[in-house]
Amino acid sequence: MNELGDERLKTRTGEFSFDRENGIIRFDVDEGAVQTLADAKENIAANKRFSRGKPYPVLCDLTRCKATDLDARNYFASEEATQAYRAMALLGGRPVARMIGNIFLTVYGNRAKPIRLFIDEREAIQWLKGFAD
Repeated sequence: MNELGDERLKTRTGEFSFDRENGIIRFDVDEGAVQTLADAKENIAANKRFSRGKPYPVLCDLTRCKATDLDARNYFASEEATQAYRAMALLGGRPVARMIGNIFLTVYGNRAKPIRLFIDEREAIQWLKGFAD
């Protein structure tokens, strides 16, 4: 297995890192970020580069995200985007982040890849570990 290292990858709206202990990729959205379609495409492409093309479970921390527009949400739910991960835990602490996560789950939650919304990071990681190698 070609394990990921300690490197990080910055995009316009967040940063990817690898949680080696739990075998998951983290994407931490920047404070006040508004994700557009262009950002969604950049983030999925970055995830594919970061993971070296291998799907991993992903923890997406939305707690500091301001908004994700409709086109971005549609892209994140597309077959192209869902090929980039094994399972995704959306972490939302603030009401806006929870709202973004709930909208995504309501509209796109019945896709081929497991997606869940969490407010507790430890629970999210524990769930994702079930999808790690």
